[in-house]
Amino acid sequence: MATDDRVGVTVIAIPGGSVPPTPRSETSTAHTAAHMPDLVVTVISPLVAITIRCLNTYLTVLVGLVAAGMTSDALPSRDFAELVWKCAGLSFAGAGLGLLKDCVTIFGRLESKYPLMTGSI
Repeated sequence: MATDDRVGVTVIAIPGGSVPPTPRSETSTAHTAAHMPDLVVTVISPLVAITIRCLNTYLTVLVGLVAAGMTSDALPSRDFAELVWKCAGLSFAGAGLGLLKDCVTIFGRLESKYPLMTGSI
């Protein structure tokens, strides 16, 4: 089968879930019917998934702040290096807020999966 007939799927492994957790990424192929594309399943740990999301948010905020600082006087600085340094420090707040939002999402889904553990019915 050609490589064009494959679809990538990433699964986050959780302890006790249907996919066994692995210490590092593991890839396998799920073969489907002849007229359907095969699925390439990549299993990653929850820590890797959260780290990737946090780094993505950090870099997105950093680029946005540098762009704002270069086009306005909102972030005064003497040169580009100082601007990037200021923006790098300010970007931690955005990444931290994104991390908290991700934690709320994760625990909200856990609460819906295990409602009696939280006292809800």
